[in-house]
Amino acid sequence: MKPHPRVEAPERPRIVITPRVRGEGSSTASWGSGVAYCVRTCDGRYFPLQGKAAEEGALSQCNAFCPAAKMAIYTSSDSTKGIDGAVSRSGKAYSELPNAFVYRQRLVEGCNCTASSRIGGLSRIDVMNDPTLRRGDVVMTEEGSRVFTGGRKGPPYREADFVEPARFPELSRDMRARLTELEMASR
Repeated sequence: MKPHPRVEAPERPRIVITPRVRGEGSSTASWGSGVAYCVRTCDGRYFPLQGKAAEEGALSQCNAFCPAAKMAIYTSSDSTKGIDGAVSRSGKAYSELPNAFVYRQRLVEGCNCTASSRIGGLSRIDVMNDPTLRRGDVVMTEEGSRVFTGGRKGPPYREADFVEPARFPELSRDMRARLTELEMASR
């Protein structure tokens, strides 16, 4: 009886995972993905940014909402961490911003979005020019609530781009009832 020839198992490819430490290499490699925030640098006040931070015009969108203050964009790849996990394009954490969370402790003179005497306010944007609107968003008008149909790719929008909640089939029955309650309460 002859011995069986020895068969070697084929070499398996190796997968090497190298964790990237913040500050090493390109800090902008993953910047712009995940949750993005517009940050008012004079007091650290922030609000979520619609769309992706890496998109062209993202900073312009922040500046449109807050034209009287210097704005910056921070992103977080982990939505559970919120602003605490957000970093700037250069890789600096939000907490490293000199005025991070100052808005929680005090009002900063001259730090507002409206360039008015109101401290800390946001500017008003005409809904017809709101770049953050998405299909199904509800807005309140003098005529009552309206749902944005998302028919156009961008502003300026027309009156026809907004319909009564009853005319928007994707709106749940529960949401329609809530909107009716809001309208009754506002009269």
